[in-house]
Amino acid sequence: MKTKLFLNCIFISLIAYFKYLFSIFAIVQCCLVLAQEDGGKKLRTNRKNPLVKTRFGISPVLGLYQANKNHTTGTKPKMAFHFSWKEEIRLDNNNQNFLLVGAEYLFHGVNFNSYYFYEDSLKLYTPDRLKYQYSLTIHELDFPVQLKHSFQKETNALISSYIFAGYCYRWLVDSRLKVYENGNEIVNQYEVLKFKNPAFNPVNSSFINVGAGFQKNTLLSHNAVFAEIQFRYGLSPFYFNESFSPTSLYTSSHFIFVTVGFKI
Repeated sequence: MKTKLFLNCIFISLIAYFKYLFSIFAIVQCCLVLAQEDGGKKLRTNRKNPLVKTRFGISPVLGLYQANKNHTTGTKPKMAFHFSWKEEIRLDNNNQNFLLVGAEYLFHGVNFNSYYFYEDSLKLYTPDRLKYQYSLTIHELDFPVQLKHSFQKETNALISSYIFAGYCYRWLVDSRLKVYENGNEIVNQYEVLKFKNPAFNPVNSSFINVGAGFQKNTLLSHNAVFAEIQFRYGLSPFYFNESFSPTSLYTSSHFIFVTVGFKI
């Protein structure tokens, strides 16, 4: 009887002891959680949320050209590339809407077959004369103004996806024209290109563009690396006039960009 009573006392003591340990463990856990949450709040409060970030990108580019089919054949794009610098301005506290403005350099070009007329020769538009190879390379500066919407808060998501669209002002800075006959170069000169429907100046016109991308965010510094694809639609064809070339050599130009870059 005494043994049984002794064992019961020990059992009750052990239960009380474990309850005591459990209570201490629970209190410690609550303190740790509260401390972590408080630290997280302080981190979010103290972490800088910059209004402006800078984006740099590089792109291989596919040119989509359509030349006057009455005077050209075999239109093909040249290899093209693009460098961009844009300032990303945050528009809301949710870090989901941004304004992008900046400057870009685009190198591109197009090859096609067309007519070539020697001095004092008759301008006969016959199929047998549609054999001269034209090669045009173009340097231009673009000035985009775009709106970007991210589907996730870029301060909270390691990976965020986004779409963007806007307007881009074009400036044809420099171009060079080469013409070949049976592989022999007969023209190599600087060429002044103009737009059929210019914006303020014959060498200026516009794109409208739309695109989508995703980026990997560094949450504490708000930096990121990104990849995106965009389509740019040229609002006006360009052309040039030379005594040896046919008239109305209008060429429409649209582009597909695949861009990788980083935000700092």
